[in-house]
Amino acid sequence: GSSVLAVRFSTNGKYLASAGDDACVCVYAPTKSSFTGGNLMDQSVEHWTRIKLCRGHTLDVVGLAWAPDDSHLVSCSLDSDAPII
Repeated sequence: GSSVLAVRFSTNGKYLASAGDDACVCVYAPTKSSFTGGNLMDQSVEHWTRIKLCRGHTLDVVGLAWAPDDSHLVSCSLDSDAPII
């Protein structure tokens, strides 16, 4: 399996980006879940759905950073590239 090497929430908290040794960057957004259980602990569970899968690196992605206004995401990799998404 692959390992997650970087995780960053967007500034506004609406998105979560992750990256790892599979050379991919994933962006997630929260999913509205329908809570029907009776267990109080279940209410604190969040569900996130991948909304974007970005490929382009050839080696491990080790860093992520959101623009202050969340308009862009930059990733850096061991392949020395730093594309802006």
